[in-house]
Amino acid sequence: MDEPNAWRSWLEKTKTRGMALGVEATQRALRSLNLGEPTYETVHVAGSNGKGTTVATLSAALTATGIANLAFTSPHLVRVEERVRLNGVPVAASEFDGALATVKELEDRTGQALTFFEITFLVAAVLASRHDIKVLLLETGLGGRLDATRAASANISVLTALSLEHTEVLGMSLVEIAREKAAIARPSRPLIARRPDTPEVQRAIEACAEHAGSPALNEAVKPAFLEWVEMEGTDGAFEEARRLAQAVWPHLKGTEKAAFPEIGAVHWPARMQRLPSPGRPEMSYLLDGAHNPSGMEKSCELLEKTLMAADEPWTLLIGSSPQSDMAAFLGPLRSLCEVRPPATVVVSVPQGGRYPGVDGAEMAQHLLDAGLPAARITATPAEAIAWLETQNNGVRCVLSIGSLYMQGNVLEALGATDDEALTVRAKV
Repeated sequence: MDEPNAWRSWLEKTKTRGMALGVEATQRALRSLNLGEPTYETVHVAGSNGKGTTVATLSAALTATGIANLAFTSPHLVRVEERVRLNGVPVAASEFDGALATVKELEDRTGQALTFFEITFLVAAVLASRHDIKVLLLETGLGGRLDATRAASANISVLTALSLEHTEVLGMSLVEIAREKAAIARPSRPLIARRPDTPEVQRAIEACAEHAGSPALNEAVKPAFLEWVEMEGTDGAFEEARRLAQAVWPHLKGTEKAAFPEIGAVHWPARMQRLPSPGRPEMSYLLDGAHNPSGMEKSCELLEKTLMAADEPWTLLIGSSPQSDMAAFLGPLRSLCEVRPPATVVVSVPQGGRYPGVDGAEMAQHLLDAGLPAARITATPAEAIAWLETQNNGVRCVLSIGSLYMQGNVLEALGATDDEALTVRAKV
């Protein structure tokens, strides 16, 4: 197997292996790769909302100050290389393939069947060892305690906002979810945590910090150094991420001679990303991922300040992955639309996600129940974009919101698939 497309074919086939929770197998794989002791510092980030934005903000700040960094995030929107960014830029396909070949050789040699997520994480680890970076940034995939990324050693752990998500795996209460995610705390290392809103959740995180360490990874159980980060009630997703990134900054040895840079915002693909219409000069698309009720609430709070302030006709394009409580998910969007009703509501179905997107007719019924009747149901986001481009209804902005996978579909439909569109960078 020496053709790059063969490596990619193997990677694609591993999606059928599903999800594996547990860290011992990933730790064995890391050791078998013989990557040597890290020469860089590692920051590990978990949470329900804002973990990717926190990684992106840290990456943008490090890059802006000339500190080489590599970031591992998921999911990708258009290209798998987005999961591994070097100084904010998705790694080259040839580099990704080279690391992928190394991981495939590991599987062939050990007989250890790896999942898609584990493979991409190991690719990031291989590439981190091949570049002269100062900081490795890791975003958890699901939870924390049993996530593959937990197998990596880390100098600093970060916990972002928590909400009820993946309850079938992480637990039915915020306290249970907090315990799973705060388990990324490393003994005798800093744990930078957004202070939660409820005392019970705070106590759960404090208990995890007091008894940090994973027996499954043969870590000694010792206290982590817990540092709370306070948030303002008006903080949006970027403001929260910036506060957490600023709290991390003094703990990084590589930033001793560099102050945290002035960043007005971060170009973080599919997070409040605005793109021009390819065929209608007067119209633009605003993309934002929201995968759970609390994420939708944060998005709508910011949209009320931006989209609504423009006072221009707009269209709502929405598609979602399955939700445990669709009414709660759509609630913030309904409130936004009550203040500024959209000219049109278009439904679509995300393509290529871990789970099939919510059926268009089913989604339209949920929207109708929320008082948002859909004018159009499309089978794919590409079909939705094609239809929107033919409309001449005075709409100046199309808000595409919901599944991150759908935002990736929209980026493809708009032709925004190059490094310029997919790079993480600071805005001043």
